[in-house]
Amino acid sequence: MAVTKKQAIVETALELFVSKGIDATSIRSIAEGADTAEGNIYRHFKSKNDLARTIFLNCATQFRNTLKEKVASEKSPEQQIEILVRTIFEFAFNHEREFSYLLIANHREEIITKEMLSKPLPKDIFIDILQDGQEQGVFQSLEDPTIVVAWLIGMVQRSIIFTQRNMISLKPEQVIEETVQAVLRMLKS
Repeated sequence: MAVTKKQAIVETALELFVSKGIDATSIRSIAEGADTAEGNIYRHFKSKNDLARTIFLNCATQFRNTLKEKVASEKSPEQQIEILVRTIFEFAFNHEREFSYLLIANHREEIITKEMLSKPLPKDIFIDILQDGQEQGVFQSLEDPTIVVAWLIGMVQRSIIFTQRNMISLKPEQVIEETVQAVLRMLKS
């Protein structure tokens, strides 16, 4: 299947945004990498921020769908949380560019709009599972599960980053297992 100009622009921009940063990447460098004219980029996207936003939505949707698919067959909240943690590691290792971009763009207000934050996000999968686990008495009750999700996702993300940068002496499989166990200990009542 032939790659369209729009796909080439998106792929090139993703690669450059991750390797150079969003601010350091010019429309010209994206056009050169995608073998197209700068004007062609503006045929598909209103601005560099619009392109960055599109890429973020693509990556976030891919990530969320992967998480949803993995937990769909499991009923136990405890096992669902374990699968989610393992899947985050798996996604980060198998889709390193996309995962890195999610981390890069996540805090950029010019990219992440309030409207985007009102749509289903990967964190919402965690929240639903935490609430089910609290109702079943498997996880401790907390007033706001969103803060717990922030802690969990932060712990998992930092473990991934430290592993990717070889800052941890454990093998990746051991890091995953230790992180899963730490998350479960934190949640249990």
